[in-house]
Amino acid sequence: MPYNSLSEIDAIYNKQLQYTLEARNLSVAKRVAFLKKLLAKIRAEEQAIEKALYDDFHKSAIESGITEILAVEMELKHIIKHLPKWAKDKPVAWSPMFANNKAYLHYEPKGNVLIMTPWNYPFQLPMVHLAASIAAGNTSILKLSEFAEHTNQVIRKILGEVFSEAHVAVVEGAVEESSHLLTLRFDHIHFTGSPAVGKIVMEAASKHLADITLELGGKSPAIVDKHVNIRRVVKNLIWAKYVNAGQTCIAPDYLFVHRHIRGEFESIFREELVEAFGKDALNSPDYARIINKKHFDRLTSALENAKSLGAQVLAGGNYLEKELYIEPTLISNVAENNTLMQEEIFGPIFPVCYYSQIDEVLASIRKKEKPLALYVFSKDNLFNKHVIRYSSAGSTCVNDALIQIMHPNLPFGGVNNSGIGQSTGKYGFKAFSHERAVAKSIGYPLSAMFWYPYTEKTQRFLQLIRKLF
Repeated sequence: MPYNSLSEIDAIYNKQLQYTLEARNLSVAKRVAFLKKLLAKIRAEEQAIEKALYDDFHKSAIESGITEILAVEMELKHIIKHLPKWAKDKPVAWSPMFANNKAYLHYEPKGNVLIMTPWNYPFQLPMVHLAASIAAGNTSILKLSEFAEHTNQVIRKILGEVFSEAHVAVVEGAVEESSHLLTLRFDHIHFTGSPAVGKIVMEAASKHLADITLELGGKSPAIVDKHVNIRRVVKNLIWAKYVNAGQTCIAPDYLFVHRHIRGEFESIFREELVEAFGKDALNSPDYARIINKKHFDRLTSALENAKSLGAQVLAGGNYLEKELYIEPTLISNVAENNTLMQEEIFGPIFPVCYYSQIDEVLASIRKKEKPLALYVFSKDNLFNKHVIRYSSAGSTCVNDALIQIMHPNLPFGGVNNSGIGQSTGKYGFKAFSHERAVAKSIGYPLSAMFWYPYTEKTQRFLQLIRKLF
């Protein structure tokens, strides 16, 4: 599909501005009806979605079903079920100071919304965030990544059959189109991507004082204690690291393993890689590919640089440019100044470091920017609590990996460099809503007690309040 022209983007934007008030006043029942129609359309197009993801990533139908389609369907069902409750006015706790006052929170749409999504989960991420925006009552422009063109076509078809362009519109393009969108005034911008681009989005939003949600990334560490079921942990890590060929924002990015279990860990890791993908992962029907040559070159360059500086490849390490294939790789002794230890890897290369004292590990993690996720594996609950207490991360998973993002009642989001704001479920609805404070006087207004002119009576009333409250 050709990119949208800047004039087309402006036309869509103006059309949505005119529709914002109508979208705002859609009843909860009508919003739910839209979401149900969207869910039905996704189910009807499941095979087309799977094919598009295969064309973009060489992604298996089962992996697409788990990480893309199921994730969206679960989110839609959860919102459909709970939206009537979430959208109700919420009374706040009674205060004797305001005895004649009814106070509550009213959830209203933020207005016109821009949702900018990346290429790594090109179906899941746009749909999950769009669902929250629709639930809140906004108009939404969905800027899709130019790197997942096949999936974009399916999304455009699905949304075009459910929503009018004035309500929900898809925009395709690259830097020029994204930059143009960021010059426009939105009430809320939801961006998922790198911290570097997140800073650009934040700067653009600041010019209009637009509200933002930033879902960024970072180097998410995984820590393995000596008191673990090693094989179980290795399986957790292999799935979490190599699903989608490592192109997952909350994938464990690098690994700390206790020295006492080094030999057994490495041996089991190699065994389980073969169990997962066969002796040659190139021929595995379950293993995805790198999205494009730019990212392939970035990853293979970092790998070769690490090897030239003395890193040891413990498993994998092969790659094939014409297939955009990089073998699931475990690597140790990576120099601290190598890209693999400095930047988010976003690929199937897994650096492992070995440690003796957990506090040294935690000090090392704290030197870096706060990660989007942190994983800790131990049978010792005190060990797990110690790691959580002396670290900071957007989310943490104990004795498993990736599953925290699937929990319907947990928020998803980063902290500082790894993100601002929260998404998914109730937290997604709130992110796209304004939580409006309402105080309603019943009977005699409290403010009348302070009416001019100020007298001794006013002073006595003030003193009484200060004593009581």
